[in-house]
Amino acid sequence: MTSSYLDALKRATDAIAPVWPLDQWIAVNPWWGLKHQPIEQVSQALSRRAGQPMTMPAEFYRHAWEAGRITSQDVQQALRQGGYAYSEQSLVGYLASPPKAATPLRSAWEVLKGHDGFDALAESCASYFDQHQQRWSNPTGESLYPFWKHTVQHDLRWPKTLRQSLRTLPDEPMAAVEQVAADWALTPEAFEALTHTLLLRVNGWASWCQGIGWHSADQQPSAGIHQLAAMALIWEWLGVDQLTTVQRREWFSQWQTGQSTLDQHEALWCWQHAYELGYQRALASVLAAPSEPLPHVPKVQAAFCIDVRSERFRRHLENADASVGTLGVAGFFGMPVADADTGPERAQPRVPGLLKPAYRIGTPEPHAQGMQRYQQESQRQSVRHAKYAPLSTFTLVETTGIAWGWKLIKDSLRKQAPVPQCEAPEGLFHTYDGEPIAGHDKVALAKNLLTLLGHPSASLLVLVGHDSQSDNNPHHAGLTCGACGGQGGGMNARVAAALLNDTEVQQALPQMGIVLPSPFFALAATHCTLTDRVHVYHDEQMPETLESALRAFETAAQRAGAATRLERAPALGVEKQGATERLESMAMRGADWSQPRPEWGLVNNAALILAPRARTQGKALDGRAFLHEYYPEQDPEGSVLEGLMMAPMLVASWINLQYYASTVVPDLYGGGNKLLHSVVGGHVGVIEGNSPQLRIGLPEQSLRDGDTLHHEPLRLTVVVDAPKARIEAIIERQPVVAELIHHRWLWLTRLGENGLERYSPQGWQPIGGERE
Repeated sequence: MTSSYLDALKRATDAIAPVWPLDQWIAVNPWWGLKHQPIEQVSQALSRRAGQPMTMPAEFYRHAWEAGRITSQDVQQALRQGGYAYSEQSLVGYLASPPKAATPLRSAWEVLKGHDGFDALAESCASYFDQHQQRWSNPTGESLYPFWKHTVQHDLRWPKTLRQSLRTLPDEPMAAVEQVAADWALTPEAFEALTHTLLLRVNGWASWCQGIGWHSADQQPSAGIHQLAAMALIWEWLGVDQLTTVQRREWFSQWQTGQSTLDQHEALWCWQHAYELGYQRALASVLAAPSEPLPHVPKVQAAFCIDVRSERFRRHLENADASVGTLGVAGFFGMPVADADTGPERAQPRVPGLLKPAYRIGTPEPHAQGMQRYQQESQRQSVRHAKYAPLSTFTLVETTGIAWGWKLIKDSLRKQAPVPQCEAPEGLFHTYDGEPIAGHDKVALAKNLLTLLGHPSASLLVLVGHDSQSDNNPHHAGLTCGACGGQGGGMNARVAAALLNDTEVQQALPQMGIVLPSPFFALAATHCTLTDRVHVYHDEQMPETLESALRAFETAAQRAGAATRLERAPALGVEKQGATERLESMAMRGADWSQPRPEWGLVNNAALILAPRARTQGKALDGRAFLHEYYPEQDPEGSVLEGLMMAPMLVASWINLQYYASTVVPDLYGGGNKLLHSVVGGHVGVIEGNSPQLRIGLPEQSLRDGDTLHHEPLRLTVVVDAPKARIEAIIERQPVVAELIHHRWLWLTRLGENGLERYSPQGWQPIGGERE
């Protein structure tokens, strides 16, 4: 195959974003591989290749315009900033009578009648990757492409001529692709468009195969996305072979035709821009209000994850007790660890998806835990073997039905979910050789965390990880955390607290320029986002002089939890009036196996603010903002800010665009209806109903309640408290950051002297100071 075709194949496969297993779920930007292109251009290509633009339909913006959510000022500012070739009058007219959608590219299987298109490929993927639930084992060591080829050759649902044609192709995937490409003789550009279009027909499984290269790299040669791309191209080749002469001519013609202009979608992108300006204008107004004064030296500082669900709780915690201050930091607390329990389970990374764990957490009493896990697994396997034995069809239900009936009744009782908790870690060890972590590594980890927190000044520091509770929920990990492999932050908090309390670490920190107050002690805690209860992990080593500060924090946390639940209750439909009844109602949602929406998760996330807490203190951000500490005066060289824009900003953007994509393109990037889900392969993902297509992204119930949409689809607005030159230098040094900003995948703003202002290549433009 020529280099031009190989490059085209790579561009097409790179356009598919990865996904992670359900138990390590990570919110992903589904257009990550296309960030080097302007978002409007990607939207146009997606509309042509999948029939799905990346904006809401015209009636959505019309409703927002008529309801006043989008104002004339927003539209005028969007027209000026975006350089759109419209007037306000023509934009309003567009909403009244939008043009008919252009005909998307069609696969040969979509031209043929009476076929399920690419469900056959999805079925093969579901069978190949299912290593947990299926009863017929696949041949070990076989790659995806030869497995599919062998399966189809013996599948009598397909015509004999099709199976014979498949036998003529090579068994090596790239050799087969080369033969197909030579047969079609398309241009490399057309070949790229064709390959990407076909992968979008099995987008869920394509994303899974892409993800293998990210989280299971050893399996990439045998099950990576190039294997699936070969299958898709060859399947299309078999479909083209069944077309009539006229149909075949039309099929070839559509791929050779260039993309249409952006005119059809430019108006919708202008409306989306105005829609986002409406939010930015409101945010600018909130941030411009005077902040509440902070105590000179707080008695307690509580560091929360930047997760948007923490914003409400932090605001109410500070209101409950003025001696308690809060901080925001990435919820893995700078601890790149994996939780490697004793037993057959694989290690669970407790870091954002773009990082790799450098250390593993020690397990207390590994022998006892191993024996317990062995016994549990033996019992589970015994039940599985009994269920699928030849005679179980006639005996198992009759003999065990009553017992299972009692389990069903017990699970349906009105019980409450507890606050998630974790055991104390037994040290840190290197992942590559198992050796204990050295002292200088401990000091480096502690210094990094304290720097990100802006050098805490309180004697008692509480590191608050977050977690959630839900039952019978394949997407539970997405509620637990949208970034750190679907794992709660309590364990990371306990690891970090142990490091900060280490005597050798505390003695070494002054040599690194960090002076801790005396006395100083760190505690870990878990914030349950389901019920807004906080569990503190007490430590007998804490000085007695800090007992009063701890009691004050725990009392304030209880009051903050009640206030936060009151604020969240209407959106969840919880109508209980008393604080106790409201808590019980929310706790029951997490233990109810029939509840499709235990909580709203990170719905309505819209902004990331990198600034001192003093900038947002006491300001109601409605649980929509990620809040990370950043102190510009402590970072004259900009290295801390550069790290924040290369890590938390990317993670927040991934979460934001995951929610955006699941809302605006639900058929392609959404998880579908939870009520119809079936889990595939134990942790691979979910399918909907009897379709074999893997559904990725967020389920409907995470975004809407019936016909009511609860998530506003907005691109992330990043707010930075830093000088212009420092921000611009980072954009110049970091191509990834520049691509996201210049191609409008997010909006970058700064807290200027006269309010919020947005970055553009032409300069910084004010957001809130303009008038009609």
